[in-house]
Amino acid sequence: MIRKFNSPIVSLSINIPGSNKLINDAKIIFDASVKEILKSSLDIVEIKTYKTASGYEAQISINENILKIKNQTIYIEENHPLGRFMDIDVIDEDGMIVSRKDMFQPRRKCYLCENNAKICARSKRHSLDDLLAFIHQKVLEYEKD
Repeated sequence: MIRKFNSPIVSLSINIPGSNKLINDAKIIFDASVKEILKSSLDIVEIKTYKTASGYEAQISINENILKIKNQTIYIEENHPLGRFMDIDVIDEDGMIVSRKDMFQPRRKCYLCENNAKICARSKRHSLDDLLAFIHQKVLEYEKD
């Protein structure tokens, strides 16, 4: 898509722990993610969605300045009720990922505590059941609103 349109892309996936990435909660989060990106002010050229063993994914070609795209996607991740579970990467025309630290944004916090999410994930500080229960509760709250 980068070569086809000579534009940056957004690569969307869902942050769901465990080996089963195709649970119903992941689908609800994915659909909400796509909907939020589509209703943003970004100039979307093309969107492709996939369902693979690694989960629900989308690639979205966007005809905008890379910083505008990254700022918008960070806003979605930080402000949408399910944004914590969205992994929205922005990839420039050279195939390089623009990271949160490039935008002077803090690293993501763990779902269940205030620690760095990567540290908790690596150390397996929280059980899979506790993490999935937290995600499910947030999805239920989102659907109720």
